Amino acid sequence: MHQLTHSMADAAPPDAAFLEGLEIFARYVRDNGSRALAPSGRLENEVDRLAARTPGCSVIVARPDRQLVARLEEFTAGR
Repeated sequence: MHQLTHSMADAAPPDAAFLEGLEIFARYVRDNGSRALAPSGRLENEVDRLAARTPGCSVIVARPDRQLVARLEEFTAGR
């Protein structure tokens, strides 16, 4: 589960297209199941590290990052 770390009061609410897509996804997972794993703490820490490199920017990874690749490989190896 991801932790909410800032207020969403100033953000626009999800639009109808987003909610419809979310409903389609939820229906698919309900009908077909999911073998997805929850992100590991190390993978979440990696995303936080990359986000901290460029505060105020919506792009987390502007170029390939070896440390991110290592965490993703580690995460997918557990499947």
